[in-house]
Amino acid sequence: MVRVTKKAAALLKAAKVAQGAANEAGIRIRKDVMPDESDKAGIAVGLSISDRPGPNDAEFEQEGLRIFVEDALVEPLDGRTLDVLDANDGMELVWR
Repeated sequence: MVRVTKKAAALLKAAKVAQGAANEAGIRIRKDVMPDESDKAGIAVGLSISDRPGPNDAEFEQEGLRIFVEDALVEPLDGRTLDVLDANDGMELVWR
């Protein structure tokens, strides 16, 4: 299962508020498109605010945040943690 740190959950909750999302809305973790797959190995992952999970999404709650994981990412992200890195130009979400 994907884990979300307290710092990452706080950042995502703030994003929900900034977007005017409903309290019950969650964060959807979905496959994304890589700009040029020949240069990189791995899976591109996107995050979006969503009122409900997709039809085959895994759904769970961590740190008071609803999380929806696209079915195709459940296995590849199993055991991974979404965290926050304090970068020079602000906070950045990272997978560990």
